[in-house]
Amino acid sequence: MRSKGATAIVKPVSVGKDPLKVVQKCVEKRNEAAQNDKGYDDCVCLVDVDEHQTLLAAIQLAEQEEIRLLISNLKFEAWLRWHAEDKRSALSSAQLDELVTRLGLVKGKMLSQSFPFHQVHDACKTARAVDPEMRPGGKGPDPSSSMPILVDLMQGV
Repeated sequence: MRSKGATAIVKPVSVGKDPLKVVQKCVEKRNEAAQNDKGYDDCVCLVDVDEHQTLLAAIQLAEQEEIRLLISNLKFEAWLRWHAEDKRSALSSAQLDELVTRLGLVKGKMLSQSFPFHQVHDACKTARAVDPEMRPGGKGPDPSSSMPILVDLMQGV
């Protein structure tokens, strides 16, 4: 996904799975970078719907702080699934975990060495078909993922 017009700097931060804490940490990191004259053009947070009670507050804070909050419903593994198949059935969390393992996409919680990165555009096509109203901060149907927004950003679109 290399782009001549964009450089992506990924700064993973470990704050747990709570969406509000993820957005708060992003705000903190963005502000620190700006104070050091190393501001970012865009800040993006990836979160899952799961059972989080703070998702609405995270959406509101991200919008207020102009951070792109990308939500996967039910969880990120839906996005991974679309790299291997164009199926849109809703699955439980356990079923989704079992499926992405069976498809050879993950090993534990890590991407497999044979993960089909080259299928990213097929995954984007499926995600956009599932959620035509996709936008940062939008909680799409189950399953859905707004990861194509990040793909576009990384490609300078």
